[in-house]
Amino acid sequence: EEEIMRELYFNGPVQATFRVNADFFLYKSGVYHHIESLTAGLPQAFRQQDWHSIRILGWGTDVVDGKSIKYWLCANSWGEEWGENGYFRIVRGQDECSIEMFVVGVWAHTETNGF
Repeated sequence: EEEIMRELYFNGPVQATFRVNADFFLYKSGVYHHIESLTAGLPQAFRQQDWHSIRILGWGTDVVDGKSIKYWLCANSWGEEWGENGYFRIVRGQDECSIEMFVVGVWAHTETNGF
């Protein structure tokens, strides 16, 4: 968690891959946390997890029912009609859906002569 935050702070957005569960397709707003019971009645083929790549842009904390919930702010590629105008927030610090497992930051090297 702290390494990802450090990378975001010093170098900007990172690319991440996480496991998408069927209830993620139903996401509209708030801080996403996978809830198994939402998909329990679906056939196994629809409940299978698959990997999806997104961009982590930042982090924050939200208060829900008096409890602080840490989250990652992410950009999805499914268009502005999905989620929070194409963005979503997902629980931070618990490797929710393995989002903190595969994170890539890129550093560009530029020569002093501009090339």
